[in-house]
Order: sequence, then structure tokens, then C-alpha cells
Amino acid sequence: MSALSIALFDVVADLEAAEYRVRSGLRTTRVAFRDLCVEPHFGAAVALHRSLSALVEGADVVDETGPVTGVDWDTGRLTRQRGDAPLALDLARWALPLLSDVLEEGKAVYEFVSDHVELSTVGLVPSYQDEGFLLIEDGDRLRALRYRVSPLTGPSGSYRALRTSALDVALDPRAVASEWKAALAQAVPELPMPATFRLAADVDLPVDETLVPLAKRKLLGLVGGWGEA
Repeated sequence: MSALSIALFDVVADLEAAEYRVRSGLRTTRVAFRDLCVEPHFGAAVALHRSLSALVEGADVVDETGPVTGVDWDTGRLTRQRGDAPLALDLARWALPLLSDVLEEGKAVYEFVSDHVELSTVGLVPSYQDEGFLLIEDGDRLRALRYRVSPLTGPSGSYRALRTSALDVALDPRAVASEWKAALAQAVPELPMPATFRLAADVDLPVDETLVPLAKRKLLGLVGGWGEA
């Protein structure tokens, strides 16, 4: 679970105490990044930065206009009055530069781990790749995930989403690819000749926090038409 969320800015009665909570969340996120843990911390930091930026930009527009208080007959314009900003907005304005610094650290970590992993195909890959298996090194075994890529439509348009589910199958990293595929076909008989991909890392990285989300992103880039692998 990420230490950063918009809930930190929801109700602010004591600005100093709220700043302490935000600093604590930023510190926890920095520690995670230094341990090469990418998610959910990086995604949460990006989402929070986007939300706070939109909040502050919207508040700035309101501050610039404010409620109508009368008419300036000399200029023919409405006169408006600026209001006092709530503490949550003061907290958001204070936090944004600090959050930007943490995001830069997260981006550097993401780029580092991306440079040290490789997604490769396992055996022959069929033309149909919207469904198959993803293998990820996890100590002395290969973790097997079944994946499915589906088209979705959202407010920003159409896109493709990748969903995975864990498979209870033991795969030896030292075995040959044909043995992996035979075990996978036995576990999921409705996919007798599936597309199969493997993510390997040349440095020690956390599996759930880094390797799995990175593998999903790279796989979606490869089979989802992004051209990234």
C-alpha cells in the first residue's frame, strides 16, 4: 500500500500536523524507491501529483475571478472579490514541489530497473498474442501468470488493458522451454499452444513491487501495439 494518497489532503484542520503527515508519506516513498520498489509507490505519486496540480490550477482560476461584488462603471467590468484559500489548498501548494522531487527519484529508479530487465519470447510465438503466459524469475523458480489483453473504452478514448492471474504451477528455471510449455498446457488445457514470454533481470529486484508490474507494462507494450519491450 502506498503512503501517498489524496486522503492526506482531504480534511486539514492543523496545517503543521498535515505537513508532518505528508512529509512522512514522502519519506516512506523515498525509502521504497531506494529499495528499488517501484509500485504501488510510483503510480500513487504520479496520480497524487496530477490530482494536486489540477486542484491548485482550478483554485487559481477561482482566485483570479472570485465572486461578483459589483460593477466598475468606469471600465465596464464586473468587480470580484478574492476569498481566503482553505488550508487544504495551502497544503497542496506547499506539497507540490516536494512531490515533484520525489517523482524525479521514482523516474530515475524506473529507468534503472527497466535497463536491467529483458522480456523475451519462449519458443515459437503464435500470431494470436492477446492471451498467453508470462513467466517471471522468482528466486529458484519461475512464477507463472496467465494474461489476457482486452480492448476498453474510457473518457480519453479506446485503449487496451492487460489482466493477469497467478497459476499454481511449479517451473524450474533450469529446465528447457519445452518443459515449461508442457507444464503450462497441462495446467491450462484450453490454451494448448499459447504465446509465452519470460522476464529476466540481471540484478536482484523485488518481485511483486518491481518485476511483476514492469513485466506487465513491457508485455502490454509488446502485444498491445505500443512497440515497447
